[in-house]
Amino acid sequence: RQITTERTCHIMPRKTRFKRRPNNTGTVVKLSGTRRKPYCARIMSDERDILTGNKKQISIGTFATREEALNALSIYSLKRSNAITNEEARNLAPDLFEKIQEKTQKKIPTFKEIYEILDAEEFSKLSNSARKGYKAWIKHFKSIYDRPINNITLADLQFVFDNDGSKNGTQAHMKVLCCKIFEYAVIHQHISRDDDYTSYIKIADYKQSTKHFAFDIDEIKKLQSADTPEAHLLLIYIYTGLRVGELLHINRDNIHIDEKCDDDGTERLISYIVTGSKTAAGKNRIVPIHNDIKQFVIDELIEKEKRLIDVSYEWGFNKNIMPMINNMLNTNHTMHDTRVTFASLCQLYKVDVYARKKILGHKLKDITFDIYTKASKNRLWTEINKIKF
Repeated sequence: RQITTERTCHIMPRKTRFKRRPNNTGTVVKLSGTRRKPYCARIMSDERDILTGNKKQISIGTFATREEALNALSIYSLKRSNAITNEEARNLAPDLFEKIQEKTQKKIPTFKEIYEILDAEEFSKLSNSARKGYKAWIKHFKSIYDRPINNITLADLQFVFDNDGSKNGTQAHMKVLCCKIFEYAVIHQHISRDDDYTSYIKIADYKQSTKHFAFDIDEIKKLQSADTPEAHLLLIYIYTGLRVGELLHINRDNIHIDEKCDDDGTERLISYIVTGSKTAAGKNRIVPIHNDIKQFVIDELIEKEKRLIDVSYEWGFNKNIMPMINNMLNTNHTMHDTRVTFASLCQLYKVDVYARKKILGHKLKDITFDIYTKASKNRLWTEINKIKF
């Protein structure tokens, strides 16, 4: 007997395969379970796993269809590669754009947050005066404190500078701070190199200040003939070009009177001060003591019975000494005018430019002088004593 066996063949539907997306453009995965929005669009973040060191994936949203998730990844990729602007992406797909922004902007630091990082990591290593400078300049950017760094445009920055009201010098420092903040953003890939447009910021035009002006020869002669501690102190500043704080905080051990020196091959008795602040070029520098003020330095600075200079900047100079001097000379000078006067006297009496900048603590742009030439004490002392009334 012939037995016929009937077999039933079940054909399973083939699983749909999707083409692999290019590297670094994200991926779409279908989440398990029953969900209203089962498709998740994921991108690779700059944050790394502490243990493995691998970059972490973050979700930019879940979607009802695979096509929506792919569209979200496409907009994200176009935005990241700067193929389209934020405005174009917003016009193309408003809902998707806002969702992407919400998910990705959380990791982008604000202008103020980057400043705080720099203040802790870089500015804290600077001198107190330099760090105070950055703390002052950041206050000019309050209007963009909380803006993510990648959402700040050149127009935003230029608006700050145009409406700040500060002068050229302050705005030059503000621009330096901007450059540092955007440089940090580029290094840490918060923005691309092409988005760092701080070099295009236009600052206020330079205008010659009328606030500071040099003491003239007649005024200096009146100070010499006045023979008062206040006049002596002003003359010390005029003949040395020291910043006010440099003399206020100097140690008596750094004042050298009639010391033998032959560092140029000729033995001389010279007097000088070792001081300096504010910049690397100005620290621990030699400031020669002119013969005309040597006795004033001995009388006013080396008395052991009192403080080196028994005044503070604000109450001593601004509220006491300068009003007294201005009343005597019938003028309106500030303490910084003494430094301006020193530079003017050096120019008038043809003091060597190299020596002048070394004494003032200014950086020399000539690399030969700035790095390879060591200042001779004798030479500095000889140059400064060219000033004669």
